[in-house]
Formats: sequence, structure tokens, C-alpha cells
Amino acid sequence: MTWLYTMRHKSDVRNIFLIFYRMVCTQFSLPVKIIRSDNGGEYLNSELLSFFQNNFFQNNGILHETTCPRTPQQNGVAERKNRHILETTRALLIGAHIPQHYWIDAVTYDVYLINRMPSQVLSFSTPLQTLTQHIQIPSLLHLEPRVFGCAAYVHLQKTQRTKLEPCAVRCVFLGFNPHQKGYRCYHSSSRQMHVSMDVTLSETEYFFHMNPSTSSPQGELQYDAYNWIDLQSDSGEGNTDSGERNKEQQ
Repeated sequence: MTWLYTMRHKSDVRNIFLIFYRMVCTQFSLPVKIIRSDNGGEYLNSELLSFFQNNFFQNNGILHETTCPRTPQQNGVAERKNRHILETTRALLIGAHIPQHYWIDAVTYDVYLINRMPSQVLSFSTPLQTLTQHIQIPSLLHLEPRVFGCAAYVHLQKTQRTKLEPCAVRCVFLGFNPHQKGYRCYHSSSRQMHVSMDVTLSETEYFFHMNPSTSSPQGELQYDAYNWIDLQSDSGEGNTDSGERNKEQQ
């Protein structure tokens, strides 16, 4: 399984690790035995190193392994996972024509999808299916994946609208809420995030339209070819008219 935590500063690693550690111990009734990381400053600065090695890690019997300098292959699982997440996130953003400032929603939903993709290591079962064989999974983790970036029509309750206003608003689907059983739909006009299950998803319709400047090279070539044909026809008509004018002058 893959867990993702977003942070603003590298100094947030300490608090995030404590949250993850307590979650694993509580939800899975299993201890954390080994932590492997690279030699990044977020793991080896003086404050964290003192906290991890002298206090927390020693008191809980956790080993902290680090890679040798300039040897990322020693942490190959994490490196490959980072690459997989980045490539899938880029595909989600480009495929749905979503602006890049939605990357946090894309990478969060990307991890949601990866945990539900068949894996060869797990005999082509998904990580979530394998995990459910050992523990009980909360119901909100069983929501069926949907097309990221599609148009979502969120129903408005009577208290949210007047009798003459629309019964639903058109939003963009950005994934699921980690702590609520509902779809996360963003209404760009009001800059409001709706979390609801009373949503109609139009998975064949993207909320954002493709920008002509970002169209595929093949489409651009075809478009240029059509323009060339039109110019040729216009050019031929222009030559004919000029020839007729020359005859009249003569």
C-alpha cells in the first residue's frame, strides 16, 4: 500500500511521521520496525536526527537505515514509487486538460488509483484487495474510482438555493475526501469545494476544454494542412481574377 502526505516545509517530516506511525499501530495493530530513507536534510538535520535516534527510535526499537551517498539505487522501492506517482499524475493532468495548480488533488487521487491497480508482485491482485485479507477496511476506501477531471453536477439542497435557481452546479471532480464518504467537486466560479454523494458524474465530459495551443502535433499538422488547402484555393481564385483584370486593361 502507498500512503501520501502533503507538506509545505521539509521540517514537517517529524510531525507527519508521528501521525503515520500512530495510524499504522492503531489501524493495523503492527509495529514499525525499519525506516529507510536517503540522506536528505529533512531526515538528517540535527533536530530530527536527535529526536529520531536518541529518543523516539530507540524507545520504540525502530531502526533507521539510510542509503550511501550518491547511491539512490539502495532505496530503489521508494525511487520507483516516486517515478510511478509522478508519471501517473502527469498523465491525469494532461489527459483531463487540468491546470497544473491542481497537482495536489491529482497526486492524491493518483495514489488512490495506484492502490487499486493490479500488481504483478501481488499475483495481479490490487494492494487494497491484499490488505483486506488481513484487516477490515473502512467503507470510504471502497468507493469506485471515477474519471479524474470529469464534469460533476452537484445537487443543491433547497436551503442552498431559491426556487428559481438551478438545482445543481457544474463542478470538476477532483477525487474523494479522505475522512468523508463523498466526492470532492470544486466549483471554480464560487471557489467552493463540495463534498457530497449526491452527485451526477458525466465521465465522458471533461470540465476543462483543451487549449488549442496544447493540441497534439498530429492535430496541428492536420490543421495546417487544411489551412494550406484553403490558401491554395483562395490563391487560385485570386490569380484568375488578376488575369481577367489584365485582359480588360489590355
